[in-house]
Amino acid sequence: MSEGLYELVALGARYVFAALMVLIVLRAWRITIVDSRRAGVLRRLSPQTGLSGELLVLEGEGKACRGMRYPVIREGMIGALRRSDIRIRHASIRRKHAYFQLTAQGLIIQARPGAAMRDAGGRRAETLLLGDGDEFTLGKVRLLLILTDGRMAEEPDEEETVFADRGEDLFLEEMEE
Repeated sequence: MSEGLYELVALGARYVFAALMVLIVLRAWRITIVDSRRAGVLRRLSPQTGLSGELLVLEGEGKACRGMRYPVIREGMIGALRRSDIRIRHASIRRKHAYFQLTAQGLIIQARPGAAMRDAGGRRAETLLLGDGDEFTLGKVRLLLILTDGRMAEEPDEEETVFADRGEDLFLEEMEE
């Protein structure tokens, strides 16, 4: 290979690597902006979605290490995808691992077919009903559910509703007199 051709190839390689670096930086910047916008939307919607608790990692490794906390809203998906409502970055967690919903009885978690989920006793489960302080395992990550605002999911009793209606009626009668 001639010296002139070698210099042209080396110069071209520099530009190719510089273009790749610019592409990597722009892509990372774009992902950061998309994630921050999504987080802003979630913060604005949190009063409507009902931020109702968190999942605390009791046993985990790597990016899902012990002590990490994941916020829990009323319903959504747990998985490794960036778009998951609860994103747990661990090799044993599938992209779409399980769905969850907060009800008056507690948090119901439904595992996707083939996804590993175990209750506190270590028994394999497809559906779990969890209350405040309950433990469970997704993949190889052991989690603890901490409900901070359980009243958001509570449904009013019929007696309370009737009592509230009677109270309003009594108040209106007093005003008419």
